[in-house]
Amino acid sequence: MAKKKVLSPKKHRSAEERISELEAQIREVKDRAKLRELKKSVSVRRTLSIVKSIDKGMAEALEEDNSPLRHALADARRAIQGYAVHAGVPIPKGKMPRGRRPSRE
Repeated sequence: MAKKKVLSPKKHRSAEERISELEAQIREVKDRAKLRELKKSVSVRRTLSIVKSIDKGMAEALEEDNSPLRHALADARRAIQGYAVHAGVPIPKGKMPRGRRPSRE
């Protein structure tokens, strides 16, 4: 015969705690709705695809050991990222180049 799990007694929360939890849930739902509306915009969708393409280009430049190209793409990504943060559009985190910028010859 299988043993039944013993449930711990539930903690009673105060009304203020429950209200604050529900308000947090409401904020999350509103944020998701705002994000859905933003993603319906053609320009925002294209911007996200551009960021993904820049990330792919940076990865390929890393494989080819092309540091100047990688830094140039990172500069472009930073400019787009500035807009996205201001507009509230989350963009994926990319692998940015580290270290010194190569000198231009």
